Amino acid sequence: MLCKSIDELFEKGANEVDQSALKGLEQKTGFGMEEIFRKYIRYVLNEKPFNPELVSNLIQLRKSSMLDDSQVAGILNEISRRIVKEKGPVVMDMSGYSEKGFKRKLAVQALFGKVYYLSELPEFCSRDSSLTVKEIFGEDAEKLRLHTVSEAGDLDSLEKMVDGSDATDSSDEPSDAS
Repeated sequence: MLCKSIDELFEKGANEVDQSALKGLEQKTGFGMEEIFRKYIRYVLNEKPFNPELVSNLIQLRKSSMLDDSQVAGILNEISRRIVKEKGPVVMDMSGYSEKGFKRKLAVQALFGKVYYLSELPEFCSRDSSLTVKEIFGEDAEKLRLHTVSEAGDLDSLEKMVDGSDATDSSDEPSDAS
């Protein structure tokens, strides 16, 4: 499977996920780069813990894909529209929902938060005018932003992973994330 192949590349090391490896997957699967990128993002949003390592991997995949910002914005918008179509908009007031409806709305909140977080990372996607993730999810979407950022984990370690360096605290203990 496509997503498992990308996972295996990341297990070997982020530097294994390069343009030539992705071109090989394009030829092997028949999917274009945008499809590969979209499918992998949807897969990890649903199947993997959203943590600094995952975000770092997605940034690496985005860079290796050679997609431009408008293509990435389009992919995030499409993922957002699919989530809303399948599960409904973000709703903060959960009163009146059945248990099933309540769980569905929690799932929407979690997925929205992840997509929105990625959409705000300059390394992942510029603030392109075509990026409409927040608008797609509905008026309660902005309220979730802060909650999601704290859920993503230690922001300092995330920023270090995104920057590709830990020069800020180089005198501290060495990182065990190798």
